[in-house]
Amino acid sequence: MTNISSFRDFLSLVIVHAPDEFPEEDYFEPHEQLNLESAFQELQRGVDLLAKSGMRSSSVAELANLLDTSLLAYRTGNDVKGAHLLQELESHAFGSPSAP
Repeated sequence: MTNISSFRDFLSLVIVHAPDEFPEEDYFEPHEQLNLESAFQELQRGVDLLAKSGMRSSSVAELANLLDTSLLAYRTGNDVKGAHLLQELESHAFGSPSAP
């Protein structure tokens, strides 16, 4: 994750493919393929980018909480809640949810 635009794009990808339908890339080894845990690690990097961009610390904390709660929802089998929380994160971070 190198910039906020790539974070937004990646967030949209995770919303569509989480928890276990991530595209398999032929140029990655099996252990390098995207999965729920690695996707959320990358999303955390995106939240960190927003923090470095000057976003208020209270807003960053809210985004981090939404991210953590979403991951927990996915881990416990509540995929719909996980996706809705990621959409809420997207709305808070960028002002609009992704299109289905």
